[in-house]
Amino acid sequence: MDWRLLEYAKDSEDVAAGLQIFLDEIPQYAKDITGDIAELFAISSALHVLDEGLDLSRYGRYSGRIMGDLDLALPSLGHTLDDIRHMFGKSNRSTQQHPGAFPGTPQYGLIWDDLCMDFKNQGMDLPSRLEMYRVYLQGLYDILKGDPMDPELDHIRSCLTRLLRKQEPLDTYIDRLSIDPETRTPGAPYSRPPIGRYSTYPAYAPPPPPPLPPRPPYPHSPIYDDRMSYIPPPVPEIPQSPTYSTTSSQTYSTYSNDSGSGLTHWASKIFDGRHSSTPFRILGQSTKCLGRDEPEAIERLESEGFIKVLELPFEATDVWIRLYWRPSDHRARILFLTLDSHGRKMRYCIPLTALKVLRTESCLQLCRVNRADGKLDLWANLRFTLYERMVLFYCTAVAMKRQDRVTTPQGLEDFFQPGEKEEFGGEIQDDNYLHAFRIFRDKDSGCVRFETTARRGAMKTIPIWTAFVTQYIGSKSWMRRVGSSTVQLRELHPYVFCDGYTPPKGASGRFELTFTLSEDAKAFMETFHRIKTR
Repeated sequence: MDWRLLEYAKDSEDVAAGLQIFLDEIPQYAKDITGDIAELFAISSALHVLDEGLDLSRYGRYSGRIMGDLDLALPSLGHTLDDIRHMFGKSNRSTQQHPGAFPGTPQYGLIWDDLCMDFKNQGMDLPSRLEMYRVYLQGLYDILKGDPMDPELDHIRSCLTRLLRKQEPLDTYIDRLSIDPETRTPGAPYSRPPIGRYSTYPAYAPPPPPPLPPRPPYPHSPIYDDRMSYIPPPVPEIPQSPTYSTTSSQTYSTYSNDSGSGLTHWASKIFDGRHSSTPFRILGQSTKCLGRDEPEAIERLESEGFIKVLELPFEATDVWIRLYWRPSDHRARILFLTLDSHGRKMRYCIPLTALKVLRTESCLQLCRVNRADGKLDLWANLRFTLYERMVLFYCTAVAMKRQDRVTTPQGLEDFFQPGEKEEFGGEIQDDNYLHAFRIFRDKDSGCVRFETTARRGAMKTIPIWTAFVTQYIGSKSWMRRVGSSTVQLRELHPYVFCDGYTPPKGASGRFELTFTLSEDAKAFMETFHRIKTR
């Protein structure tokens, strides 16, 4: 149901993306900022899950209670996101008012300190309130399902009430409380502090002189089309995807059917916001592209029948990455969009089959063959702050590359595992197919995931599906043996990198892993709960 939950989810993601630029500028606060980014993505995920669960045909008896609680949590979250957005505006305006170490350099440290102090003056620092929003939203979903209420939610509700009273003028706060949630029309939007919507990939315009013009009402926003003339925004802030729709359920990715064919590629469903958000402790080099600018790349892709199936932001306002696909022959392209030092839009495009994808720390390096000496040259470096997003992008890109009908040349085989440790390996059976099943633990972030690949054949190095399972380690009730060789999982959210496949389920509707050896089933369960994430 549309109670603007997805809009708040998108705002949380936008703010998380904007915070990434502060990681570069004030490394002394990297630990705190990385944690805040992770919490913002987790809040987005909780909002997506709650939005999906708010179906009156399933949970009608609980919806009135949930609406009342959301009318308390969402305005407070909105004010917090607004305050962080205002910080981004200060960093832009400060380029002329408060030079830092170099002329035109904003004093990011002072701006961040001011924001943190403002939050503390309201009675709760940023990490605490983000954690509070996440726990509260997750608790509301448990209530929605009919689970017993966690006593902590009453305490959080009291904290939210006090916080919102300080965030809003008293008369607005009283008016909000006077609305009876039981009489609210289902689907009616929650009151929302107005948030400005500005231009998208990638846009820059000099800030206007104070005072700032009034912001447009939330959530309407112009859509930026690469083929249209560009109108500068009032204030350069957080990027919004040029094709993002508030009715989309995709997190930081959109599907664009520019050809009008009505076909949907599996990659458009990958970034759904339903995974955990585990930050890297060590960040690699910044995102960049060393390719050749192709100003007409987008128009050429469209004229050749390619469809945009995925779009991700990198480095706050600086970079967007798109993946394109052509239905007629499954050809795949990657498009790197950025700005040069003068604010001009740059476009770099290359077939995925011409690239070798390698992981280095928190980065994916995209390399191509140098025709002069046959060695590999760096085409682009993509830096990630969250482990899950890097895994999903890697698996998506290499799967599209190998599903391309043009064969990948020898020497361009992709490699991801140097940063991961294989904790377990076995063989599982799905009908008449054999799959290699592995548990990987990331050495930096500590995140744990499952992965299956084909047991034999040309595609044996390409993931069929992966699932992030760190939160289930130590939970004895999450898995159980339902046969000598079969392990049933209480819940799982697998990400599948091909069309028409679903990991096997049993008669109960729950996912099951059937090992070819009963010893492997036992070893799998014992190993999983012994994994140390840190």
